[in-house]
Amino acid sequence: MGFAKDKRKTLDKFEKALEKKEVDEPIIYLLKLINSLEEYYTTSSCAGRVILLHEYGNRKIDTNFVVKEHDRVDVNNFLNKNLDKSFSENPKGRIWLNQEPFIIHIVAKNLKKAIEMLNLGIKAGLKHSGIFVFKKERYILELNGTQYMSVPIFDGRMLISKEYFRYLLNLTNEKLQKNREMRKNFENLVKKNYYGKSKN
Repeated sequence: MGFAKDKRKTLDKFEKALEKKEVDEPIIYLLKLINSLEEYYTTSSCAGRVILLHEYGNRKIDTNFVVKEHDRVDVNNFLNKNLDKSFSENPKGRIWLNQEPFIIHIVAKNLKKAIEMLNLGIKAGLKHSGIFVFKKERYILELNGTQYMSVPIFDGRMLISKEYFRYLLNLTNEKLQKNREMRKNFENLVKKNYYGKSKN
């Protein structure tokens, strides 16, 4: 299957995901922007998020989200509504507080275009990025933010105080803000590079 057919098939899935509200709201505009470019399309992405992840077994599937937020956390609301409920309902296993960065996978038609988009990502601060799969007419970029945090907070018992949990949540908000700024910088660079000049 050639690039054009691959892109058309992937964008059909993207439209269905939009209808089902399975795409992170903060990143939809950027995805549509990239997908409108002739020599690129996106496959998977995450706008960046804060999660409480419950691990209750040794397999990857033995996990579930207690909380998942893609925007700034209201710390007081989060503590009051989620703290006691989360741990009383999940008394076994380990619970992690994770702040995960913006990530986007982009397919480019050729190596030149892949490097071009990669350079925009690095310029925007997405330094954990690269081209990791090479195929004819399919060069896949992974652009990854640098803001990340993972802290175990519960393992059969609460491991940290409520005050320290509050500190960590405030820290995740700071990291989410930096993540948002990087994402916006990348969006602006894409607009400037591909729409801020006349097409040849």
